[in-house]
Amino acid sequence: MSVTAAPILTSATARTVTDERAVRLVPVVDKGPEVLAPRLEGIVTAVYVKPGDALADGMPILSVSGIDRLGFAAATPFYRPISSGTDGPDVESLHRLLVALGHLAAMPANAQTANSATGTAIRALAARIGTPATSTFDPAWVVWLPRAGLVTATIAVRPGQPAPAPGSVIITTPGKATAAKVAAQGQEPLTLAPGVEFVVVVAGKTLRIDSASLQVAAEDLPLIAPPEQTNQDGIPATIRRATPLQAMGVPSTAVMVNDSGALCVWLPEGATYRAVTVTLAGARGGITNVASGVTAGQQFLSNPAQVLEHPQCP
Repeated sequence: MSVTAAPILTSATARTVTDERAVRLVPVVDKGPEVLAPRLEGIVTAVYVKPGDALADGMPILSVSGIDRLGFAAATPFYRPISSGTDGPDVESLHRLLVALGHLAAMPANAQTANSATGTAIRALAARIGTPATSTFDPAWVVWLPRAGLVTATIAVRPGQPAPAPGSVIITTPGKATAAKVAAQGQEPLTLAPGVEFVVVVAGKTLRIDSASLQVAAEDLPLIAPPEQTNQDGIPATIRRATPLQAMGVPSTAVMVNDSGALCVWLPEGATYRAVTVTLAGARGGITNVASGVTAGQQFLSNPAQVLEHPQCP
């Protein structure tokens, strides 16, 4: 052995390895359904919904010229006046609305035909929304909801504005992620330790990912925030090991290698040093994480390249 520098002995330090780092979560999003304006005339006098509100059948959406317009999810939008004697599928939808509002006790035996009871219920509906007394239903009283259970994301009308044009978007609803991939924050590709399970944490929610493809597990996609709360570059997130690794931290200068790629550190043994094979779990900032081969408090040579004549692992 030819000593060219004083040996420096260091003790292994127990540490928890999470491999945590900042990343981006890039979702592929299907846009949510949009709520369109019916044929309206006048000035918007009130808006009753706000972002985050669930849209229920019969709830007031907005008021135009003092007349409330009610939301309703039907197979198709209302498109014509309905009065006693009118027939068709839209009459059945109107009966469902009148029952939901309590203006009819039950669906008529012939649900697709309006009768005198329908006319009486329409008069009650007219009084409810503030329009002059009538037994003829006006399709402009209803804002068609393309699907039940929608939630408001944005609202494009406000009091004092002219009534929105027919068919214009007045409410957007949150979209949903159909896929999502984890990406590095910078230009460099994201690489993970092979064979290790990772998760990504976004907005306080932990999502499982495929560590090879970096795709979020399909069952966790509903946990991703609506696209209105993200940006085109992706959602800020953090990636980490699903199960933290308990390792030993050693100076990176302590770890040697041989021609076949085996790694080792050198332990003092009397007046000389003995190589011990180790496995690694990454390195950062000059500290290498040793997954096996050394124990906490065990001393090793931190500068073998300067002390040993042949520091290559056996």
